[in-house]
Amino acid sequence: MTFDYGVLGRKLKNARESLQITSEEAATRLKITIQEYLKIESGTANVTGDQLVLLTVMYRRDFRYFVTGDYPSAESQVQEMYRQNAALSRSDRIAIQEFVRLCEYEDFLEREIFKRERTLIPDYTQFSFRHTNFKRQGREAATFERKRLSLEQRPIENIFDVIRSQGIHVFKRELEDQNISALYINHPIAGHCILINYLEDLYRQNFSAAHEYCHALFDSSQGQEVTYLKSNNKSKFEWRANSFAGNLLVPKERIEIDYYPVSTYENWVILARQVAERFYVSSQVVIIRFSEIGWLDDNLQKQLLQDKRLVIKRTEKFDPETPPSLSSGVRNKLTQVIRQGLSWHFIDLSTQAYRRGEITYHKLLDMLLLPLEQGSQLLCDLLTYLEVSD
Repeated sequence: MTFDYGVLGRKLKNARESLQITSEEAATRLKITIQEYLKIESGTANVTGDQLVLLTVMYRRDFRYFVTGDYPSAESQVQEMYRQNAALSRSDRIAIQEFVRLCEYEDFLEREIFKRERTLIPDYTQFSFRHTNFKRQGREAATFERKRLSLEQRPIENIFDVIRSQGIHVFKRELEDQNISALYINHPIAGHCILINYLEDLYRQNFSAAHEYCHALFDSSQGQEVTYLKSNNKSKFEWRANSFAGNLLVPKERIEIDYYPVSTYENWVILARQVAERFYVSSQVVIIRFSEIGWLDDNLQKQLLQDKRLVIKRTEKFDPETPPSLSSGVRNKLTQVIRQGLSWHFIDLSTQAYRRGEITYHKLLDMLLLPLEQGSQLLCDLLTYLEVSD
């Protein structure tokens, strides 16, 4: 069977346009003329293997997607995300595409290298709630999940570990659009994938992670979704996810056992901050939970939400994605690469695979999706740290 360069050309064009990369930029990368490049996209000129490798890197796709007709990828989900969110910047589109690649790499490491069985999470669309109140569904699902995961009524110190324990890939990254809270993609191979905007407040990130977890439990059939902090058209699915996240992170039963309504405004400020710090959420989440429990009226809720004393400084917060066991130097470097989309969980997996001889150093560098010099320096620091730790 002859290779269909027409199909390849269309794939290259769609990939390029989805990332808002111009044909001029692609031609420059290959060191050919624009006319020569456009012939590749039209299928009237053959692309060399080296050229295709360069374009694969530029377009942040798996090489096999371009050369295999039925290669399973998240292309349809990602393209639909771009279509529904046309205002996404070029920078954020590239960030999303790199996030998809990281999820694919992580799935490869977990399933092929470490032979981990994927956990199947419940599909709550199959659950009989006996009502159609979406906020109530979120609340009830949060209660079910706490019981299923044996969380009891304890504060969740690391929501990311909880989510990963369910076979879900979760990463953070700074996105250009500050109004994006997080996004979810149901990858046909890698499964459920969650990206949190690192520009968010650290404790807000915990809420966003729980919010997207709800989308994985209820809305995976949608294929993808982007959650915005401010939206004029919040769907019933978003209301359900907000209710789920609030109830999962700050369970009503624990609040009513350990606390009680106070009589003065100053004591409300103190109480809200105490609860926020204990449950690793923003004060805003706690205030809303107090209102849902029936402890606050509308006026007091509004007043507390505007009180700047309830803003917890970043330096006072704990980021579960930077393990305290790491040295301060390594932790600072890790914080920087988290901003660029990596996670300690992924770095730990990939470096373990390298140290076991399962992947080459070159493959390890490729997986990090960092500039060569930065990736090499990071690995030098981390591998030295890991050897000393052993």
